[in-house]
Amino acid sequence: MGCRRVDDARALLRVSFDRDGAPRLGPGPGRGAWLCRPPATLGCLDAALRRGALDRALRAPLPGPGVTALRAKLAGLSG
Repeated sequence: MGCRRVDDARALLRVSFDRDGAPRLGPGPGRGAWLCRPPATLGCLDAALRRGALDRALRAPLPGPGVTALRAKLAGLSG
């Protein structure tokens, strides 16, 4: 989504909102968006945020604290 790469769902990482509106990684109910798996994940996220693609895909704005939490979760996967 961020880098516009098209691939099988198993090769990508799903992002959605949990019931409290916090970003969540992995399978689950509701609307989702897809990012590249590590190590390209943070670059893909940055591209999605720059283009507004994440908000469009999720059909809801991701507030600043949500972006920070999502970035921390993704950084944890990379490291």
